[in-house]
Amino acid sequence: MHKIILPVICFGILLAGCAGLSGSPQDTSALSISAPGGGTNAFNPYMQSELPNLRGTTGEGRQMLGHLGGKVQSIEEEARHRKNWRDELYPVVFGDKKAPHEIIVVLNFAEPACENLWKAVVSASKSLSPKQCKIVVFGKSSENYGTDLMGLAIWLAHSRSGKAMPYLTYALGRWNAVKAAQKSSGTIKSFTNEYDATATSHDYPIHYGYLMQLNPPVPTKQEPAVAKYCYDAGNVNMYQAVQICQYYGVRKLPAVIVDGKVLGKISTDTILSALK
Repeated sequence: MHKIILPVICFGILLAGCAGLSGSPQDTSALSISAPGGGTNAFNPYMQSELPNLRGTTGEGRQMLGHLGGKVQSIEEEARHRKNWRDELYPVVFGDKKAPHEIIVVLNFAEPACENLWKAVVSASKSLSPKQCKIVVFGKSSENYGTDLMGLAIWLAHSRSGKAMPYLTYALGRWNAVKAAQKSSGTIKSFTNEYDATATSHDYPIHYGYLMQLNPPVPTKQEPAVAKYCYDAGNVNMYQAVQICQYYGVRKLPAVIVDGKVLGKISTDTILSALK
């Protein structure tokens, strides 16, 4: 599959991963809003007109931009030319987009623990009211194919209602299963592209395997466009994942943030308890 990186966000995605965001203090004066409720819904473009911007622009830098006739860029402006830009910035996979409570899940597809963590989130969702609480997913990955997989979750969230959560269950489980099969055969690979993420030459790449299960199916002639969208949307979302990790002080992935609070231990019970 041919890859084209969105030029407007390239420098954003080259930021260090969430686990390496510690270091010099960020200039929090660059935040565009004062987030309500300790940060709940701060990144929700359905409820906020401006989102936090932690690109690290200093006051001096902003002043210099002003003299040059420029302004600090925002991810909203960079993504808004795309029809489903809000879904890319904030993919709601469960619940009403304006529900007052919020569960943010930040995944690293290359981390095996994501599979069980996601199962706990899915289990918790069965006890939640969609009108009161939403589940939002952000993804990054130390192995590049995670970008495509997150992008498909975004596409499903706005194109195939109700399919994004079971897809993530499938994708995370399949990722670990392929890694285990590769390890057994002595040919473990970094999942740089979709064909690295196969156990045998007869396997379909993970996201194509799920596309084949959809009913109605994606027309064959539309598959290249969907695949390209997945990569582009995944990159936008990965940038936001870095922003969220900085904003909430997340240092290790996977992570779950409930109403602005990063959970130390993650289980179905701790997720539900944090909402009380």
